[in-house]
Amino acid sequence: MTQRERQGWLIVASLWVTLFIIFGGGYLTAGVFFTPLLKQFGWSRAQLSMLQGSLAISAGISAPLVGWLRDRVEARIVMVVGAVLAGAACLLASQVHSFTPMLGVYLLLGVGIGAATLLPAALVVSNWFGANRGLALGLTSSGISLGGAGMTLVASAAIARHGWRGGYVALAIPMVVVAIPIIVLMVRSRPPQVGARITMPGVAPALDVPGFELAEAARTRSFWMICAAQFLYAYVSASAALHLITYLIGIGYTAGFAAKMMSLLLMIAGLGKLLMGVLADRVSARRALAFNFLAAALGIILMFGAANAAVLVLFVIIFGLTVGAPLVLLPMLIAESLGLKRFGSIAGVSAVCQTIGAALGPIGTGRIYDLMGSYSYAFDLFVIACILGALATLGCLSLESEQSRLMPIAVTAA
Repeated sequence: MTQRERQGWLIVASLWVTLFIIFGGGYLTAGVFFTPLLKQFGWSRAQLSMLQGSLAISAGISAPLVGWLRDRVEARIVMVVGAVLAGAACLLASQVHSFTPMLGVYLLLGVGIGAATLLPAALVVSNWFGANRGLALGLTSSGISLGGAGMTLVASAAIARHGWRGGYVALAIPMVVVAIPIIVLMVRSRPPQVGARITMPGVAPALDVPGFELAEAARTRSFWMICAAQFLYAYVSASAALHLITYLIGIGYTAGFAAKMMSLLLMIAGLGKLLMGVLADRVSARRALAFNFLAAALGIILMFGAANAAVLVLFVIIFGLTVGAPLVLLPMLIAESLGLKRFGSIAGVSAVCQTIGAALGPIGTGRIYDLMGSYSYAFDLFVIACILGALATLGCLSLESEQSRLMPIAVTAA
């Protein structure tokens, strides 16, 4: 193993820890706080869903800026700022006493998570790895799911001992004490002297790599199909992450058991990201993501029978293997169809669609429950969304095909 390869895998490990703490703790623990906040303040499910929705909105609105900065500024600078914001938001959340300040805290948390985790991490890994990109992205992204599993248990234990306020403090401490030093010491945007032109210190060098500029990408079919897939994936996954624990409590399981099932699902999601990343290295991200959407639809169908323990376990396995994998496969699909030249900017803009899905999904699901007294209608929408996601994914083309399709347009314009 060369020195560059060793450094690349060390960066993967560092990003894994960062995503474990910040994304897993800041985003995927929301379900643990749902019932305690419901009891404390008497807010409706739709209101509580707005907190997670506002987090997704702020993360998405900031995504184009984060992507633009990532194409021009060293990753660790952007990520450190995000980690500071996320840690501060969790500490502030532990002190609020009404809905409006809590909403503001979640908006701040969304910006922090967006700047510190998935988008910059995906670009760093894509720059450091070629042939093993799927494996590296899968390993990195597994930190999100395993972080959700681990930090859910941490938050649940803290809530049991110190209440929901103590739960937020328990999430903030490792963001500040662990994640920030790791980012500063270990993360680098790309290998040194690989197609780079000289730039000022602290600024990411420009690379001569294949791919579209943002304006060019927006004229391709693949860009819009990726946007659709981003929206549909986020609609389903964000809704499930927020409402699953409450749903399981509603059909007769204890809060502790429901939290453990959520934790198990997220642990399995870490394995799913790794497996789907390896699969994408062999059959393409397009095929792997389409398959993943269809398997997720099957898993959601099993939610209707989750009152039966055996069906619940089967649901946790199937849905767990598929719920997080698009976080690996979508960046790979962007690289396959649109290239790495402006990966950060393209991923940032397309992530706005993911944001809209992540915002509308939880709020819509909560509203459906408030109106109908059941999650069944929301689950029907999840299945339809997964099928549409598979179709959108299959509509994407390779980078070479998209470049060929744009050439006649360029010639005509000339």
